[in-house]
Amino acid sequence: MTVASTITIHALAPEHRARLMELARDTSFAEGARIFEEGQHADRFWIVRTGTVSLDMRVPGRRSPVVETLGHNELIGWSWLFEPFVWQLGAEALSPVRAHEFDAEAVRALCRSDPPLEAAVSQWVGRVLAHRLQTARNRLLDLYAPYGSGAWA
Repeated sequence: MTVASTITIHALAPEHRARLMELARDTSFAEGARIFEEGQHADRFWIVRTGTVSLDMRVPGRRSPVVETLGHNELIGWSWLFEPFVWQLGAEALSPVRAHEFDAEAVRALCRSDPPLEAAVSQWVGRVLAHRLQTARNRLLDLYAPYGSGAWA
């Protein structure tokens, strides 16, 4: 399994993906729309159907750098799963975006009622979180450290 496949919605087994998708509602964002802001309450999340989304973070005294770009089948937002349910990054549509939107409380309730689903969703979001942390670290080092991230080729 590649890194990409462990962080898209396809990381979930088909039966878990189907249960989760029962709660999806279609939505869209215009190019340039802010999807959420760092520090705001995280009460939903999205899976990209089409388009691209940038994730950015506040850096005091500087313009917010883009730390990752997301596309088809990728999760927008993980802060909805972990208290205090506050966005740790910001997100903006880089192009017109169509996405599946999920109400966080409804998904958490579904997960509580189905422990195998809860475990699968938690592991999936945990892998996404670990990937985003590493990506953000490398991006910030590339931008602000004297010799860049030193990431392996």
